Amino acid sequence: MIIRRAFFYWQFPAAVILPAWILVGWGVFAATGWQIIGLIVGVMMLTVAMLATAALIFARKDVRAERAVSWLDVGLLTVLHGLVIAVGFFTEATGLLGTLAIVAVIALFWSGIIQLVMETRRRVREALSNYEAQAARITNTPRRPRHDGDYIVIETSDGPASPRI
Repeated sequence: MIIRRAFFYWQFPAAVILPAWILVGWGVFAATGWQIIGLIVGVMMLTVAMLATAALIFARKDVRAERAVSWLDVGLLTVLHGLVIAVGFFTEATGLLGTLAIVAVIALFWSGIIQLVMETRRRVREALSNYEAQAARITNTPRRPRHDGDYIVIETSDGPASPRI
């Protein structure tokens, strides 16, 4: 639970810190000026993608209630964060690592959508079954009209009104 909560709190700061690491890392590890200019665009897209996936994860009610992400989210976030950190070292494998990071973001995005849909479907089914059970309780025992006690008869200019219960 501690690990899941740590990722819950880390995912939004990571959307800013990890792309900043790529910029700093590429500057330190001898990237050229043109690479940095192209990288700025990529880093902005990475930040938006990481914020979008964090928002999808945060949109689930169970995640907000427990203040912890699912284990699937932990695994995918670990892979993504590891790849982003590795891209920042500017090695010969940076192209491959960048491609794998894109695949990890896409996997995290679709995982978030699927988990959100599944949780919402479960919650809607629970709400409908509770609603149907409540409706069944109300209609199971119809009440008969009462025929005891005094009735109030109100006479109007139209004549006597029918008795009301």
